[in-house]
Amino acid sequence: MSAPLGRLSEYSTDLYLVTDTAMAESVGRTVADTVAQAIAGGVGIVQVRDKHIDDAGFEKLTVSVLDAVQQAREEHGIQTEIPVFVNDRVDVAARLLEQGRKVHVHVGQGDMSADDVRQRIGAEPLLGVSAQEPEHFERARSQEVDLLGIGPVYATQTKETGRSAIGPDGFRKRAEMAGLPAFAIGGIKDHNAAALRGTGAAGICVVSAIMTAPDPAAAARSILQAYTGENS
Repeated sequence: MSAPLGRLSEYSTDLYLVTDTAMAESVGRTVADTVAQAIAGGVGIVQVRDKHIDDAGFEKLTVSVLDAVQQAREEHGIQTEIPVFVNDRVDVAARLLEQGRKVHVHVGQGDMSADDVRQRIGAEPLLGVSAQEPEHFERARSQEVDLLGIGPVYATQTKETGRSAIGPDGFRKRAEMAGLPAFAIGGIKDHNAAALRGTGAAGICVVSAIMTAPDPAAAARSILQAYTGENS
């Protein structure tokens, strides 16, 4: 049984895209172009992640994604808001919020603590945390955290975590313990997404299967259909 969505209930949570600049560039696209196409295929949440550029470059990247999201929503008549999360760069998020840009934040266990993030960005933005262990879940519940990313579900080359794949059953057990909306992440593609149905996931996070796809819209549509079992 999945945890109540809380503040996520106003969004389409099934498919959550995490960006990767190098992957987009490897197939001749910008991150913003990939995001816009993925939204056309059903992506409902976006996280901007790039560990290799400086804050100024990351801010520019995030603004390009925010603009692409807005343009894609207008182009495709999408009424539901699509939240854009900033991965780790809390100072960048704070600057964008001061400029009136609506962004949210996701941090890992080795990044700034959720309490400190809240102090920096305020109460309104959503806050996500990567979590794997019971103590992570307990700490997140005691803080103002809106969602958790749990994985890797399957083996992945996207991010070197040093952790073994937990599989759908491992995700299910962790989601039950979490007590917060939990997103499955790690190696999720159209051929294995269906195994995450009924695991208590608020949604699934995808990186390479969309970022490197020849057609990001078609890839997103295929993964979303496999996960939900519904035709778009």
